Amino acid sequence: MKGIKTFFVTILAVIAVILFPLGVISFIAAESALTQVTFVDGGEVMQFLIGADTVDGFFHEAGISRTSNDRLSHSPDALLWDGIIITIEREIPIYVQIDEGAVTLRNSRPGATVADILRQMQEETDTALLYRGNAEVQIQRGQTIHFDSWRARLETELIRLPYATIENHTNAVSRGRQHLRVEGVDGEKEITTSIVYIGGVEDNRAITSEEITREPIDAILDIGTAWLGSLTNTSAPDFHYFRRIRMEATAYTSGYGCTGKHPWDPWYGITASGRHVEHGIVAVDRNIIPLGTRLYVEGHGFSIAADVGGAIRGNKIDLFMYDLEDALRFGRRHLYVWILDEI
Repeated sequence: MKGIKTFFVTILAVIAVILFPLGVISFIAAESALTQVTFVDGGEVMQFLIGADTVDGFFHEAGISRTSNDRLSHSPDALLWDGIIITIEREIPIYVQIDEGAVTLRNSRPGATVADILRQMQEETDTALLYRGNAEVQIQRGQTIHFDSWRARLETELIRLPYATIENHTNAVSRGRQHLRVEGVDGEKEITTSIVYIGGVEDNRAITSEEITREPIDAILDIGTAWLGSLTNTSAPDFHYFRRIRMEATAYTSGYGCTGKHPWDPWYGITASGRHVEHGIVAVDRNIIPLGTRLYVEGHGFSIAADVGGAIRGNKIDLFMYDLEDALRFGRRHLYVWILDEI
C-alpha cells in the first residue's frame, strides 16, 4: 500500500515538472502580446499594459473617463504602439454672462479663444452677441466672460410735408379781394431708420432711406390787384363769376344834368350807397342787382353796383364817367355784365 502511494506521488511530480515550463511559456507569450502605454493626466504619470489596439480602446480598457472638450495628444482612432505616451488636457471651466442675466458655468476645450466661445453661444442662443475686448485671446480657467446681445430693427415713420401757399397777384380779381383757386394738399414722406440695441439698450440710430410717397400740392391764392374799372380778360381761367346778364347800358356824370346836384351841394358826388363816385361806379336796379355787388362790365372793367337812378329799371345799367363828352359819346349800348363771385 505504501508502495502504491509512492508511485502516484512520483507520477504527479513528473506531470508537474512537464506542465510548469508550458505555463511559464504561455504567460510569457501572453505578456508579450500587451502594449505598454504611458498616460499623462495633468501632473500625474501612469503606466499601463493594454491589450487594446486604439487610443479609444485604451481609455475603455483602463477605465479612464474623458469628455468631448478634453484635448488628447492622439486621435481616438489612432493605433497604439509599445511605449506610446498619451497626454490629456482636461476641459476648462469658465463662467459666461449675457447682458445682465445670470452667470452660468460652462466647460470648454483647452486652447479655445473667446471668439470660439462667442460663436458657440450665438449658435446655442440664436442671438447675435458682442464682446468688447480682444476676442482672439485664449480663455483661462475660471474666467468670467461677459457678452452683450446685439440686435437691429428698422422703424418706418410717415412725415407730413406741408404745402405752400403761392400768392398770385392778378387783376382778374378786384383789389382787396382774395380767391383760393387751388386748395393745398399736404404731401407725405416715408423715413426708414435703423436702430441698434446693445445689451437691450438703444446704442445708435441712423436714417437708411427717405422716400417722398406723395408730393404736396401747393395752394394758389389769387390776390386782387384790379381797381374798379380796370380791364381784364374775361376768358382767363381765373375770372370768377356765377352769372352773366345782357343789359342796356348808358353813362352818366356827377353833374347837375345827370344827378340834379351842384358842386356846392353836400351830397354832390355821393352815390346812393354813400360811396364817392369814381370810375367803376355803376347805377343799377337794386331789385335786379343788389347794391354792393361786384361786377365786370364788358369793355368797361371791374365795377361795383353803388348807385341807383330814376330811369334805371330792369336790365339796365348806368356807368359813371368823369367827363360829360365821354358819357354822351358812349350813348346807349347793349353789352354783357358779369356778376362776380363773392370771393
